[in-house]
Amino acid sequence: MPPVRPHTFLLLLVLLTLGGCRAAANLLYEPRADDPLDGYQGSLAEAGISTEMDWGPKQNLLLSEFKTLKESHVQLERRLEDLRAENQNLKSQLSGETGSLQKERALRAQAEAETELLRQRRRELEARILSLSIEKAKLEQSSLLAKIDALSATLEQTQAGTTEAAAPPRGR
Repeated sequence: MPPVRPHTFLLLLVLLTLGGCRAAANLLYEPRADDPLDGYQGSLAEAGISTEMDWGPKQNLLLSEFKTLKESHVQLERRLEDLRAENQNLKSQLSGETGSLQKERALRAQAEAETELLRQRRRELEARILSLSIEKAKLEQSSLLAKIDALSATLEQTQAGTTEAAAPPRGR
């Protein structure tokens, strides 16, 4: 075996020591915030009576906060279920109201169509009445003109007869 030089031995020793320190550094670390074994929570919670002395001030505070949060969680879950039931009820009411709204809209559209049909019929009847009134006025006008012509003719005849009677006879 060749002789080991002191420098090589020393270098080997330093490397082994450095590697050992790095391995030991992984054994000692600061606990995470969510680590259950951080020294504030242990098996005492499951072991028996919870007293300030057994738990310590921080663990007692955590336990009371946990209980409070658990109670509020249960209350929130109940409230959630109540709200879901109410939501479902409101959705069913909304669907019922939507159906009735659609029926009402259909009836309203039908009523508006009937109203428009009646308005159109009324316009047609008013136009017919107006045209008949115009025709009646024309007939009355022509009747009056015929009467005027007849009266004019009789007037001319009476005036012609009176002028002949009033005129002295010729030849006498």
